Amino acid sequence: MLALFLLVVSTHFAALLSPGPDFFLLLRAGLVKGLRHADGCAAGIALANLLSMLLVLLALSVLPVSGGFFWQLLQLVGGGYFVWIGGQALLARRELVLPDAEADRGGSWRQGFTEGLLASSLNPKLPIFYVGLFGVLRNAAMPGWGLVMSMGWMTAVVLFWDMALVRLLGHPRWRGWLQMRVKALDRLCGALLLALGGWLAVGVMLGL
Repeated sequence: MLALFLLVVSTHFAALLSPGPDFFLLLRAGLVKGLRHADGCAAGIALANLLSMLLVLLALSVLPVSGGFFWQLLQLVGGGYFVWIGGQALLARRELVLPDAEADRGGSWRQGFTEGLLASSLNPKLPIFYVGLFGVLRNAAMPGWGLVMSMGWMTAVVLFWDMALVRLLGHPRWRGWLQMRVKALDRLCGALLLALGGWLAVGVMLGL
């Protein structure tokens, strides 16, 4: 169970490392509006992730532990989504272009928080992502306290990594490091997502 938990949290962190919509939202907030605005944005994104996880855990709590058709359908949706975005990450051939920092235009923490919360909350892919992650842990018979601990851990990782990311991108050395390694990060994220997606799909097939 510990190995599976580590796989899940590693996949979650790899997804944070691979630049996506939240990454570019934070980048714009940090470089255009300043660190205070970016920190608020990071807090809003973290809260949106927490709310998505709570929604997923609430939905899982009303499903029978023994499974059932709807639970198998959720597993297939989550697993299929993991396989799809994992394949997209493995096949990606993108170059990451980061803009130069602009002068602080007086952004505020509250504005950044609202911006991050709304942007992430309106992303329909977020709950699907967590359905897959928590589906893996539920299949492994992770107890309720373990699921809550996982939720707290992933929320904290989102918050503190996003805050650290904005600061790192303010240094040319780290910006260059990320630009040089974005393809490797995509491959890592894709491989982990494919592994989890395959695990879910095999679990459903064995349960049929």
